[in-house]
Amino acid sequence: MGTFGLILMIGGFVGAAWAGVVYLLSMSALLGTKISKKVGTANENTDSYIEQGKSFSNAILKKLIIRLLVGCVGWAMFYFATGHA
Repeated sequence: MGTFGLILMIGGFVGAAWAGVVYLLSMSALLGTKISKKVGTANENTDSYIEQGKSFSNAILKKLIIRLLVGCVGWAMFYFATGHA
């Protein structure tokens, strides 16, 4: 149980870190699109890009939360299996 928990913990937290980086990139792209609309450099597709960015960011946020939960479950399994409880 300890080895499986360690694998879950490492996999979950590494996946969460990667999803966090992608989430920050998607949010910065969404912010850039909104700024371009405010300053007047937007084109006719800007509104659809904003909607796509919102849905993509929400999907990445869900993946981030799930991977954090997997990492925490793995940490708990490893913690209990190594006799700390």
